[in-house]
Amino acid sequence: MEETTVLIVGAGPSGLALGALLGRMNVKVVMLEKDTEVCEDPRGIVVNGDAVRISYQIGIGEGLTKRIGKDIGVLNFHRGNFRTSPFMTFDIRVDWAEQAVSNNITQFQPNYEREIRAILKDFPSCELRTGCEVLSRRQESDNSTVIEYVDQTGTRKSIRTRWLVGADGKRGVVRKKFLEPEGIRQEESDWTYVGTWVAANLHITTPTPESHPDFPLWKLGYTPEQVHDAFWPSGFHFCNDSKRPAVSGRFGPPNSGFWRHEYSVELEDDLKDVQSHFWSLFAPWMVIPGSTFSRALKQAVEFPRDCINVVRCRPFTFAVKVVNRWFSKNAMLIGDAAHVFPPFGGQGIATGIRDAQALGWRLAMMSRLGVSQATQERILTGWAQERRHGWKASLLATKLNGSIVNQRSAVWGFLYRTFMRLLWKFKAIAWYRTHNAFRDKLIYNHETCPDGFFLESGGRKVAQVWVRKDGEPPKLSDSAVLRNLSHLSLLVLVRRGNGSTVNALHGEVAAALKQADLPGELVTMDDVTFYEVDDTPSENTDTGSLEIYHPCTAEELATQGVTPIQGYRHTAIQDRFSPSTRFVLVRPDFFVHSVAANQEELLANLGKARDYFS
Repeated sequence: MEETTVLIVGAGPSGLALGALLGRMNVKVVMLEKDTEVCEDPRGIVVNGDAVRISYQIGIGEGLTKRIGKDIGVLNFHRGNFRTSPFMTFDIRVDWAEQAVSNNITQFQPNYEREIRAILKDFPSCELRTGCEVLSRRQESDNSTVIEYVDQTGTRKSIRTRWLVGADGKRGVVRKKFLEPEGIRQEESDWTYVGTWVAANLHITTPTPESHPDFPLWKLGYTPEQVHDAFWPSGFHFCNDSKRPAVSGRFGPPNSGFWRHEYSVELEDDLKDVQSHFWSLFAPWMVIPGSTFSRALKQAVEFPRDCINVVRCRPFTFAVKVVNRWFSKNAMLIGDAAHVFPPFGGQGIATGIRDAQALGWRLAMMSRLGVSQATQERILTGWAQERRHGWKASLLATKLNGSIVNQRSAVWGFLYRTFMRLLWKFKAIAWYRTHNAFRDKLIYNHETCPDGFFLESGGRKVAQVWVRKDGEPPKLSDSAVLRNLSHLSLLVLVRRGNGSTVNALHGEVAAALKQADLPGELVTMDDVTFYEVDDTPSENTDTGSLEIYHPCTAEELATQGVTPIQGYRHTAIQDRFSPSTRFVLVRPDFFVHSVAANQEELLANLGKARDYFS
């Protein structure tokens, strides 16, 4: 019988992300996808927060703002529709989360999936099989699982796997058929929300003087690009209306012309003809008074209807749900199979990608270390606790946006909007509130995640900056530090002020690793990176092939032809640690396991990391 280490059911964003990451770690993985081709319906349209950073780790970061999507720009909150002046804006082009890459991408999901599928060929241990329908599961006495499926030729096949991962959506077979009988189900969360919204995907063709010679704005000297921007404003728009809230904005690659519009369905609505219902509500948004463009223009200007193609328009019922348990023995759930979100925060895809990253390196480590069933249970329990905590953080962002856009009280809504308009007149307050909303807030602790893989000094992500090795071009620090995604990494902070040298610290690290007697599958000297926190490298001799990097300032990046994100701070990594910190043990998912000020503390931390997997 065919065998694999990991079997993933479902090849949406979370399943593909997990498969690609495992492929990078040279873990044998097979993905079974029911559909034969990528679904061309762009469902989720946002990848945000550290899910963007993870996309770089997967290997598709360079395509995010070229072929997949673009930076979302500014979040605007309006009263009524997006033609009204916003009462609150969040400029999220700034590096609020200190991750050096964009914080929010509006993406075209089919392209996101295609980009990952395209790189799978680079990973010999990873295979995607499309047109395969999973039929049954059988648990074996050796704790393996046998899955029976039908391939696209109609042939029934069986495959044995060490771990089974359900990434097949909220109605997928892994949870609905295999795990629900074992008591795993999606349940409502602390924040209860159930609502039906119509989601419409539009494709906009910009009119030109040749295609629409009678369009009135040509006489005023408007270009086609200016017309497009006037009717389809940049950024994303949350439209608060006590009768019918809506969310609207551009998505997809630059100049792709895609627009998403979603609006709530009310009790009195008749949706027998959903597209007609959509136009009855959206058509007035496509009419702008002529005086907006010129006092001499008396008639209203309507965007040509034949330039708007409705790609998809149908109702969806949204809810907030999460599984009561994330795994059962050697079967796990990620993405929509584990949780579902309403559309107010764009958290669905991003949270699934985080699930995948957090699970992938654990599966790789467990497979290579040959852990016992009890150790596996503890490790997966820690993963589930951390992901539950991460899911709650994502839910808070969704809840915040949802509570604003869905405010139905005319009185309280008026008071809130008035208050926000006043606050946003003060730039310092607007900066503070934006920073507080989008900074990196996800921090694990032993109250929420008692079995999580971190010590008291860890639990927070290491920041990301641009770094450079002597004689080499700049690169993102994740690729420099996290070189082996199936190992822990040791970041050594070299500070001139305390008299440290790379050679001396190298000796301390080598001695600590030898004394700790860690398995080679956990961390080795090849996983050690020396990071000189000063702007320029110091004079070190006899360092051989050691990985020695220093952070790149914005000025240095400019000389190398790199344009950093707004608000980029090259000191972000060291700023998250106390001046006494020398050794930072980092997990492959950016989270810090522990920090140490000296060799003795480092040795203790390494021992606890070893014991966790024993």
